[in-house]
Amino acid sequence: MTDPQIERKLIEIMRIINESDRPVGARIIADELRNRGYNLGERAVRYHLRILDERGFTEKHGYTGRSITLKGKEELEEALIGDRLDFVITRIEDLIYRTDYDPVKREGNVIVNVSYVDKDDFEKLPV
Repeated sequence: MTDPQIERKLIEIMRIINESDRPVGARIIADELRNRGYNLGERAVRYHLRILDERGFTEKHGYTGRSITLKGKEELEEALIGDRLDFVITRIEDLIYRTDYDPVKREGNVIVNVSYVDKDDFEKLPV
């Protein structure tokens, strides 16, 4: 498995390519990465693009740049699901830190997690 930091950069590069309606080169990708808070030069971007090519996520179009493949779009969709889950977890943590419930005054905020389970499935739940 690759380093999570590298995986994040690869996903961000695929996002940039996916957002374009034509092939994108390393210089444009590096500039856009800088705008998004990643400090990667053209040389490093080319290295990451080679990884994406080897995995079949991007396709090289000579000197004009790369486009994303169908396999790349599917991988990107899975990555976006992971990002959404991370967002939910981050949101829950934020709400936990904002908890200010005072049991004596019976007022304030507290995070509540409610799950509904069909009564037929109740016995299958892990304890």
